[in-house]
Amino acid sequence: MPLTTTDLKMEQGESRRTFVAQYASLARHFAIRLCVTVTLGVFVLGAVELYAFLRFHPNVNALELAAKLELAQDESPSEREYWKEFKQANKVTYHAWVLWRRQPYPGQVISIDQTGVRRTLHTRCDDKTFTIWMFGDSVMWGAGAPDPETIPSLIAANYEKAGRPVCIVNYAEKGWVNTQEVIGLMEELKHAARKPDEVLFYDGGTEAFTAYQSGEVDVHSNYLSFKNFLDNWGAYEKAGFSYFTQTNTYRFLKKMAARIQVQDKPVETPRSTLDINKAAAEIVQNYTQNMDFVILLAKQYGFRPIFAWYPNMAVGHKELTAYEQQVLDSEYRQFPGLGVIYDATYQKARELNRPDLIYLGDMLDDQKDSLYVGISHLKPEGNQIVADRLFGILEKAASEAPGHRGR
Repeated sequence: MPLTTTDLKMEQGESRRTFVAQYASLARHFAIRLCVTVTLGVFVLGAVELYAFLRFHPNVNALELAAKLELAQDESPSEREYWKEFKQANKVTYHAWVLWRRQPYPGQVISIDQTGVRRTLHTRCDDKTFTIWMFGDSVMWGAGAPDPETIPSLIAANYEKAGRPVCIVNYAEKGWVNTQEVIGLMEELKHAARKPDEVLFYDGGTEAFTAYQSGEVDVHSNYLSFKNFLDNWGAYEKAGFSYFTQTNTYRFLKKMAARIQVQDKPVETPRSTLDINKAAAEIVQNYTQNMDFVILLAKQYGFRPIFAWYPNMAVGHKELTAYEQQVLDSEYRQFPGLGVIYDATYQKARELNRPDLIYLGDMLDDQKDSLYVGISHLKPEGNQIVADRLFGILEKAASEAPGHRGR
């Protein structure tokens, strides 16, 4: 019996439904496999990203290594509380001209106000009290010590014991070099109603470290990272996949590729091309030029400037305890060759023929106790020794100008 037009249409419809059903079945299977594949891929990438973050995170803080060693020796609640707050407070925010300052943090042992300035105890600030501003890096800021046992707080306590009220403001910040401190001083002088009677700069290690880190003199910490970010600002603003280069996975793969790459000669880094003696001379020259700028500001605003270079395990001859040796070894593992530029730079500073630069690099050489918590950072006991010495220096400077306001 011949097929009618109706029969043909029915067969075509049936074939179409069969095809659609088969297509839908294939699509469902494909979608399921795609979802499983994407889920597994995301899981694997997430696992690799987490591993890369834990294993190759670029912002390892040398003090975190020292903290682990410290806690291994002293697991007291006060030590645990301090290092917990230190980690929480170890965050910065952008500040004009000086680039960064700590974010506000209202801790029990570490307190930072809304301007990024750490609390100093035993101090009273008004429009009449003798006023001292202190600048420096994390050593003056007090990394390794709670608020009452930072160098500024201990100096203020010495004034209090002597029966002389004082206002001490701790303008120090982690990673700052002296040029940032001078800019910070300029900004504070422009805006502060009460000008200082004395301004103390406490420096040394970061001046050398930034040259070691970037291969250039008179730059701030992490200079190359800032430069790379700004140089590529346009690329980050455009649509694309450049954000992948900021992932830990990308950095991990880049590091691994560098390790397995066969090379005829080692890749040169900024540190390997740095002329140590030339850099050390330039670092100290830059510092003295900053001193000259500050002296001009001092004449204009009527304060006495004081400059001191702090003790450093890499340059002093202190008999290191087992703990201190571990700290120094961990620093050198993380920063190979760092001690060489520290030593050369401090030697140039020691030889400098300027009576207004007070060299304290070897001040702890006669100490036997464990005083360091980092290559330059001190425990409270070390801060007390430094505070006593600086208190004497500040008092001597004040006595040389008895008619100065506030005394």
